[in-house]
Amino acid sequence: MNPIRRELLNGLLVLVVASLLSVAFSAFQVSFNAQLWVLILIGIAMAVGGYVVFEFVLSAEKREVEGLRKSEQREQEWLKRVGTPARLDLSDAVRAAIDALKGAKPGSDLALLTYVGAGGGEEAASFRLATGDAREEMVTLIHERLSRGAIRECKLIFCFEREIIENNHELRSGILRVGQGPGTIDRLQGELCQRMLQIKGGSVFVAPVVFRAIIGLYGTQEASITFETAGSDSGGRRIDGVMVFHDPPNGEIIEQFRQIERETERRMVAVHKIVFPEDGALQAEAVGR
Repeated sequence: MNPIRRELLNGLLVLVVASLLSVAFSAFQVSFNAQLWVLILIGIAMAVGGYVVFEFVLSAEKREVEGLRKSEQREQEWLKRVGTPARLDLSDAVRAAIDALKGAKPGSDLALLTYVGAGGGEEAASFRLATGDAREEMVTLIHERLSRGAIRECKLIFCFEREIIENNHELRSGILRVGQGPGTIDRLQGELCQRMLQIKGGSVFVAPVVFRAIIGLYGTQEASITFETAGSDSGGRRIDGVMVFHDPPNGEIIEQFRQIERETERRMVAVHKIVFPEDGALQAEAVGR
């Protein structure tokens, strides 16, 4: 309750009790009237009883607030001891990845292993339907955190089918095209790659796919993996959810993701040129190598 309102109620109660006592003393001086005294005593008892109930209600409210605070403290203590449970987010997969990125400790490394299907950049358009503006927000967040040094290193690894890389000389030589069809990425991914190659700590790679999903590794204590479905209209891939793991208690699962990353890195090729369809050959040189 508001402190001012409480003081006003206390003052009103004191005024009522004082008035009843004043009437009692006046009645005693005039003559003894048993009925009047009974009424006065009943009034005083009702006022005191009301005050007691009032204080009990306020104390109950305080106890409830204190109980909630202690419960939150116990939950936080439990999370420190046991760890944060894994979470399945079916609302917005990219938004969950953004939250994980924001929660990464300063100086952490970020690695994103993105599986690119046979449709290339054309297929990635279905991703935008699921994520809205969140992808652009994530691109901006990665760029901003790398620029400030909040992230020590960020690796983007685009994973293609083995036969696509084997039959694409540009991919094997570190040239990544924005466009449609096998071996390409979409424009938003291309713009992110261009920014990454211009910032110290940012790097882009292509590699044969090991695990057909999008895996995010945020420092040493958090990882995520996406769940995809086929669109009902076009049949294209669509990100519909993401599972986020924390260490503790999911250190073994995160280590498995790390093994996938290490296996992918054995065959990856560094990208040194991003080619957009309208300008032919726009090259973004990596800095601070």
